Amino acid sequence: MRKKIWPITRRWARFGPRTPSWMIHTPKAGVCLSTFVIVRKKGAILLGRPHAHRAWPEMGGFPLRHAAEIEKENSWLLPATHLLMEESPDHAARRIAHEWAGAKGTPKFVMVQSHLRPSGRWKSKLKWSRRLNHWDICFVYELQAHSNPKHNPWWNELRYFRPMDIAKLRLSRGHRDVLKAARVV
Repeated sequence: MRKKIWPITRRWARFGPRTPSWMIHTPKAGVCLSTFVIVRKKGAILLGRPHAHRAWPEMGGFPLRHAAEIEKENSWLLPATHLLMEESPDHAARRIAHEWAGAKGTPKFVMVQSHLRPSGRWKSKLKWSRRLNHWDICFVYELQAHSNPKHNPWWNELRYFRPMDIAKLRLSRGHRDVLKAARVV
């Protein structure tokens, strides 16, 4: 008897060992599990302009070349990072707030967001394939700050912006989506 292969739209997303055909596993274009911390101070939101520093791959969760691209674009970011293997979103939020943004306090969970976005073209078996989608799953936290963050070498600048001023800024991929879904901008 042949095993039934379910269409991709009828399978469940699951990470783990490959099992029945009614489950789909990590998409070819990838899945990112990220934590974002919206740091507020008197209604303003903390954003940073990255500096291409060697800390980005280890602490920021993406390659140094991406930090360099964002720096060149003069884009701003929320304090955020990918989760480390087996790290909880709560732990990642504390790590981001304290180590990455230099803010004190305990971030409070706000929501989970999911964004599906086109990825670049992928090369497989020596030919270019069609554009695939990438799935971002974002754990969003908030933190009320009472002081300015300490400056770290991986940021060109860390600054608080009023929500109405954020609309005029260039934000890196996905960060505006997080702020919109959290009803900040």
